[in-house]
Amino acid sequence: MIDSPRKAFGNNDSDRQRAAEIYSRFRTLADAYGERLQLIIADNDPPPISSDSFGKVEFDYENPMVPGVGHPGPDHVTRIENQES
Repeated sequence: MIDSPRKAFGNNDSDRQRAAEIYSRFRTLADAYGERLQLIIADNDPPPISSDSFGKVEFDYENPMVPGVGHPGPDHVTRIENQES
């Protein structure tokens, strides 16, 4: 899982080019490894390059879960802060 790969980027030409290069590398990895690799990339904006290798799942307050993956319910979840070390 890769979280916020463009977090420190701005919106100038150099930053956009760097973002495109990063996503191009992600695409190369996905194409090279096929179904043997799954990259989960959390980013606030869509990929700066297009590719059939990328899928997209959007979350909001009305749809906070991955579609098709049911939540087990509050009785079957242990919050991290409540776990003993």
